[in-house]
Amino acid sequence: MVGKSLSRHLKRGKLRRIGRPFYNGLVTAQLRRIARKERAFRFDETPLTEEKLTAVVKTFERPETLKRLLDSLFRLYPRMRVIVADDSREPTEDPRVRTIRLPFDSGVSAGRQAALEAVETPYLLLLDDDFVFYRETDLEAAMAIMEREPRIDIMGGRVVNLPSMRSNDYRWARLYPTKARSLVSPGSMIGGLEVYDKVANFYIARTDSLKKVGWDPRIKRLDHADFFTRAKGVLLTVYNPDLKILHAQTPFDENYTEKKGDLRQDRLVLRLKYYAKYAK
Repeated sequence: MVGKSLSRHLKRGKLRRIGRPFYNGLVTAQLRRIARKERAFRFDETPLTEEKLTAVVKTFERPETLKRLLDSLFRLYPRMRVIVADDSREPTEDPRVRTIRLPFDSGVSAGRQAALEAVETPYLLLLDDDFVFYRETDLEAAMAIMEREPRIDIMGGRVVNLPSMRSNDYRWARLYPTKARSLVSPGSMIGGLEVYDKVANFYIARTDSLKKVGWDPRIKRLDHADFFTRAKGVLLTVYNPDLKILHAQTPFDENYTEKKGDLRQDRLVLRLKYYAKYAK
């Protein structure tokens, strides 16, 4: 509890002026150290990633964070197809990617749905804009498993949070109330990978499978549990701990966090969607 209290004060309280340079300096040093070790490293792309996979990124008001992601992605996968859905006030234009410009603050669900509809490859890679690719982001090995195991619709990877280098455990992650039953019981093994009901928003998926579920455009921020609740009983999800990506958040970006923290509309939609029948 002490650790959580200190973290809260560093981000929002009296210690914020200390927390900002400390956090930013620590994360920057970690990323530089990793980049130095991997300066000459690059994956040898095959048709699996070059022709069959499209990376999809939803971004909002974080152009520098988006650039950091794209630089790391193209350093390892220079021929990767990328679609960026951007609902910033001034959407970023990058010649390396296809940008879908959306009305300001359309929300993450509207952005991901627009990007999904634009994907032309059989697979997509879902990304947040504050991710960073590194040597452990081995898409080739993950794609080979997807090709071998047609039952898998979604393969989630491990999100390594900086600066702690820890990852969240989604094995028992909560979903909203639903009568749906998992296609395969969580904990079962398929292709050497464990079946989950929910994984982090870092995954490879079959494009046609995702279109069966899609995103609810009414939900601007809290899309994660809603998506996987509706995917339960429709899609088969597994977790691959060997597929990793770094997560360098921006907790001191006041403009971004203020917008991200406005959850009133989402909570109302989700309450009506999942809990209204229990309020009678």
